[in-house]
Amino acid sequence: YVAGNAPLIYTAPHGGALTPSGIPDRTAIRCGGSATTATDRNTAELVRAMQQRHFAQYGTYPHVIINHLARRKLDANRTETEAACGDVAAARALAEWHAFIDAAKSTVRLSSGRGWYMDVHGHSHAKERLELGYLLTGAQLSLSDAALDGNRAFQDTASMRTMSEATPTAFSALLRGSTSLGTLYASNGFPAVPSASDPGPGGDDYFTGGDNTRRHACGEEANALGGTTGGTICGVQIEAHFAGVRDTPANRDRFGEITATVLGQYLGTHWGLTLGAATPSGHWG
Repeated sequence: YVAGNAPLIYTAPHGGALTPSGIPDRTAIRCGGSATTATDRNTAELVRAMQQRHFAQYGTYPHVIINHLARRKLDANRTETEAACGDVAAARALAEWHAFIDAAKSTVRLSSGRGWYMDVHGHSHAKERLELGYLLTGAQLSLSDAALDGNRAFQDTASMRTMSEATPTAFSALLRGSTSLGTLYASNGFPAVPSASDPGPGGDDYFTGGDNTRRHACGEEANALGGTTGGTICGVQIEAHFAGVRDTPANRDRFGEITATVLGQYLGTHWGLTLGAATPSGHWG
């Protein structure tokens, strides 16, 4: 846990490489029928770049929590049965992981009242775009704006529920309108779904958001997992493709620079959350 002083929390659950012999490998049999073990390459490095580029722009640091255990030892984006697979040491590491995130959330609430949580992952899907998981399925994102806005259950489920309740912007517009996070990323050179130009994944592979986002953001599932439904920490799971984002230090820095910019715009517009006085670097203009 690298403590910060900005109202932002970045986590990297699947970028670890440590394989201590004292923790047995996760297998489907041991883990209750499912045990994904693939590493999200360079996501630990990516959140560190995001932290540093935020500091360069605003003079403050986001909170960063990184799981250094390899995913075959601990999956820090699952509930305990599948995450630790009955191993005591893995379960303790999982509890510490969530405790660090909870500590960061508490600090953010005390200092800023509200904040933004981003669980950072990597995908290898065919379409090279950012996948923003707000806990809505691909089928739900294929619905019309009117359908999304007309059923309160979609907003209740979403990981930015409290922000959506606070802003006059329609729920569908917050997801994929002109000032949505996905559209802001796309406008700065990082195609994203959902966004104005790419409103839903259609039939393509898409990650909707996992257990960290369910627990630590503000959607309706948070309470049952130990978080706060309707709380003042909202967020999203972001799945980044490899080439152009995670692959090189320069690309990770560029992504971090753009993330600082677009989060400042998005959170300021929709939640009145000020990240600090920007210091123009001119580096990525």
